[in-house]
Amino acid sequence: MRTKHVVVSTIAGVALAFGVTTGTAAAADGGTTGAPVVLGACPDTGNEVSISGGYAEWDITCEKGRVHVRGHVKDTALDGKCARVKATNMTGGKTKKVSACGWGTDKKINLDLGKGSKGAEVYLYKS
Repeated sequence: MRTKHVVVSTIAGVALAFGVTTGTAAAADGGTTGAPVVLGACPDTGNEVSISGGYAEWDITCEKGRVHVRGHVKDTALDGKCARVKATNMTGGKTKKVSACGWGTDKKINLDLGKGSKGAEVYLYKS
């Protein structure tokens, strides 16, 4: 699998330094600032993201006119926080979350984000 690491706060800082604004930076302000994000057009498979205390793998697909995110998220730290994946449909804005709480907990991701064909914005973060 390929690894994608996009740290939104870094992108925002670089973009602002050059006088450019991006949808990616603005989208991350919903409680996931600084979280690795994958903006995936359908299909986008083999996404692996790792942060301090969390790990996730997911695929983004569009099937029969609907956007799906499937994979798993794992809590990798004894820190009292949960590893969370947040996915938003890039067409309709529908958002869903999956949480893995407790060291070693691994939760399946199987999200139907509703109608659409563009893909999804998917974040891994701790809280």
